Amino acid sequence: MMIAVENIGFAYGNHETVFDNFSFTVARGEILAVIGPSGGGKTTLLYLLAGLRMPRSGRVCIDGLPLTRPRPGNGLVLQDHGLLPWSTVRDNVALGLKIRRFYGPDGRHSPDDATLDPAAADQKITHWLSRLDIADLADKYPTQISRGQRQRTAIARTMTLDPDVLLMDEPFSALDAPTSENLQDLVSGLARESNLTTVIVTHHIQEAVRMGQRILVVRRGVNRRPQIVANAGCDEGVRQDPAAFNHQCEKVRALLGASR
Repeated sequence: MMIAVENIGFAYGNHETVFDNFSFTVARGEILAVIGPSGGGKTTLLYLLAGLRMPRSGRVCIDGLPLTRPRPGNGLVLQDHGLLPWSTVRDNVALGLKIRRFYGPDGRHSPDDATLDPAAADQKITHWLSRLDIADLADKYPTQISRGQRQRTAIARTMTLDPDVLLMDEPFSALDAPTSENLQDLVSGLARESNLTTVIVTHHIQEAVRMGQRILVVRRGVNRRPQIVANAGCDEGVRQDPAAFNHQCEKVRALLGASR
């Protein structure tokens, strides 16, 4: 099992508990979509998986190892892209590899077995610029490209690091519908090609059904028992069958309604 969330508890200070004895798993290569209302703990859960926050009880394990800090094998893509405005697209894509070269394969900032050869890094950067269809933008700055192109740049920067876990926090929410759907298909395809375990947080029902092989519904208040919708046909049948797609959307919508 790639990700195992085991009986976690979490609360912000003295405020109401968000998770209490909460458990679920994500299989290697699986895409899990997490959806819920604002304040339901979606982003908190993602940060727990990223090691940016720690549970007050229970634990998060990745490949059987308890998570005690951010791990170099995790890739994190945020809604606001996180690009350096003074750096070109190519330099932004190269940023993670530059940081890894600075620290070396210390097991903390980069994997113990990371290959840090500059020539190999350049090839990898060029590959992902091309794969994300932004090679012709390599010398432009973030302010000179569209939101969708900035998100492609952020994804390329993450993929150059060869993550085994991809965590995405509402990465398509600020995009128009055609651009969003295009990137959803792109990320789903990359995850399948790389057998990449992926957790994507979204507040869009259609996006969750379009991407998630399973869909985890969280609620406002205390989350104890996970509510999970199986969605095995998301890659093929459900997308091509409007009736099946709408049926899945209604199942998720009903759970969201019950969680408020």
